[in-house]
Amino acid sequence: MLNQKRTLLITAALLMASGSARSAELFYDIADFYSYSVQTSVWTTHFNPQPEHNNHQELIGIERFGDNFATQPILDRTTLLKNATPLIGISFFQNSYSQSTVYAYAGFRQPLSANQRTHIYAKITAGFIHGYRHEFQHKVPFNHFGISPAAVPSVGLQHQRFNAEIILFGASGTMINVGYSF
Repeated sequence: MLNQKRTLLITAALLMASGSARSAELFYDIADFYSYSVQTSVWTTHFNPQPEHNNHQELIGIERFGDNFATQPILDRTTLLKNATPLIGISFFQNSYSQSTVYAYAGFRQPLSANQRTHIYAKITAGFIHGYRHEFQHKVPFNHFGISPAAVPSVGLQHQRFNAEIILFGASGTMINVGYSF
């Protein structure tokens, strides 16, 4: 299963790399803008812990940032998102019931505060989750054919190439991811 995850991750990275990359022009001065980020989970907790809950997600994910996605017309028309950077990504992890799960998504990263090397941002992603099966298929809403929609908000801190995010996964819990941008 781990080899399948690695193959899918490499394939996703190559697909994301195939687009043209332009650096995003944000409202603050960034010495280096990074177009990709890889992440892993380091801590998870459930708001209502159950004995069957898994708090070790073994998450690995990759995101691609850029201002050349099809979302650019939305950014041009919305003053609230005028400084946001669109992104796409894919994450592989063990869900709360220790089942291999995939989250494929798109979203925006909105700067909140920044200086030359450190950025605080809010991020919202929306996409589809696949992996809640059998007796756990109804633990996520609208799970039909093993796929359910999802929206994931987070707040992050990036210092140079390293980042950390606090992620809220529905009403179920929260997790902390760390990553490296390149």
